Amino acid sequence: MILNAGTLITMNDEREIREEVHVVTKDGEITEINDGFETGPEVIDAREEVVIPGLVNCHTHMYALPIRGAPLTAEPQSFYEALVDIWWEVDETFTLEDARLSSLGACTEMLQGGVTAFCDNYSGPNTLPGALNAVAKGVAQTPIRGMITFETTARNTEEEALAGIEENSRFIGEGEDDYDRLSGHYCLHTLFTNTEDVIEDCVDQAVTDNRPIQIHLEEGLVDVHRSIENYGKRPVPALEEMGFFDADIIAAHCVHSTENEIEILAEHDVSVAHNPYSNTNNAVGIANVEKMEEEGLTIGIGDDGWDPDMFETMRSAVGIHKLKKNNPSGFDMAKALEWSTIGSASVMGMDDEIGSIEPGKRGDFVTLDLGPNPVLPGSAPYYVVSAANAGDVTRTIVDGDIAYDQKKGVRGVDDTDMDAVGKASAKLWDRL
Repeated sequence: MILNAGTLITMNDEREIREEVHVVTKDGEITEINDGFETGPEVIDAREEVVIPGLVNCHTHMYALPIRGAPLTAEPQSFYEALVDIWWEVDETFTLEDARLSSLGACTEMLQGGVTAFCDNYSGPNTLPGALNAVAKGVAQTPIRGMITFETTARNTEEEALAGIEENSRFIGEGEDDYDRLSGHYCLHTLFTNTEDVIEDCVDQAVTDNRPIQIHLEEGLVDVHRSIENYGKRPVPALEEMGFFDADIIAAHCVHSTENEIEILAEHDVSVAHNPYSNTNNAVGIANVEKMEEEGLTIGIGDDGWDPDMFETMRSAVGIHKLKKNNPSGFDMAKALEWSTIGSASVMGMDDEIGSIEPGKRGDFVTLDLGPNPVLPGSAPYYVVSAANAGDVTRTIVDGDIAYDQKKGVRGVDDTDMDAVGKASAKLWDRL
């Protein structure tokens, strides 16, 4: 495959931006980037468009899709109430078919919006065992790449939590080999919804399988308060004492992490999945990304299942960090694109394969039609973050093949499939 690019935003180490080039991909891998345009049957012509790396969503919940538009009566006044009154009601209601169809629908939307890779956390205690097989089946109907996990929680019983760990272990050992672009990992919902024994068991399994653990860390103050009540210290030092950081950790949110806790996270090379839109929607606060960057933490961006348009999530990051400083120049807009590409790829441990456009990496691209204004190399990333949206994505390319085209849709998915997604959502609403 040869891709002509009017403007190419590479996100390589030099953050190089090139004009009027073509990218050559063979067997899914980028082999060359050369000046000038090519012609021929293998050429994808984006000479009038901006080409960026495939977007990477490093923290999502595909099972959140069916709740959009649901006639919910709950009016939570805190993050904890939102968990109890909405999300824990939803995940108890999920069936295996809901798991499959919500994954199919979410992956379709992600590809439509330029996302080529994701890291998902699924929760549905009544779908064990076999939950991840259902999720994987939905994902694999599309050409996207991803990491999936079952979200371990002892909020009901410790036995249920251990069953969640076993589900992840089973999929890693027996299930993922059936899929080319899909892998498993581990997840603990939070510190406050698990026990020390569960945490230690999860760490042991993750270290044995050489897989990361994802955790929602200090998203809401309830995590902090329960930790102090139960362990006499805040979550990060409590987890450190338990040996949690012996595993590779992806910490989502970290909204209430103190400077001292961020320093501890940095000592253990923890990666952070920043979720600015979700944090705003849940009114939990704004993560201290400035301190995280100062300490050298790897940062990526996730949508937390809220908005499949990653461009909106990027703009949420820009907005909240400018607002926090009361300074319209208080945040470098281009950083949001960095976090959504090479940053998120690094969080997921995939930065040697994806996240930038350069020889040796996989051929994951997004082509964007940004309208009539000229695109200049010096301002191109800012233009993308400030003005682009999912509707501007003309193609999403994975491994050098078109996965989504505005005219043809997502490869492998048709209207009948998406109708089934909507009907399953309506049935779930009836059960809530």
